[in-house]
Amino acid sequence: MVIFGWREAKINIQPVNNHSCSYCNTQERLFIQVNRLYLHIFWIPVFPLFKKTYSICGHCKLEMSKSQMPPDLQRKAKEYKQTSKTPWWMFSGLIIVTFLMLFMFSSALFNS
Repeated sequence: MVIFGWREAKINIQPVNNHSCSYCNTQERLFIQVNRLYLHIFWIPVFPLFKKTYSICGHCKLEMSKSQMPPDLQRKAKEYKQTSKTPWWMFSGLIIVTFLMLFMFSSALFNS
């Protein structure tokens, strides 16, 4: 039974203007998606690890990693990656542990 590991969650998706898909040449249907990997214990997120970017075509569903993107799209992906913020729930495991430690400390302090 696996009780810890890592998962990937979508944190931002932005349309890319003035760019077409390199596979199907469809205009204005390209998106850059930013995902965040996070460590979990019993499927409760503990803390985020790092961000990944993908370009996704809304027409043919072609998905490219950052290394597969053309240079101009890589620059846009880097910009979106830097502006994407980590959601608070990815720290929920740390928040739970902090509250449990505060509770145990306060109960030990008041019981002595």
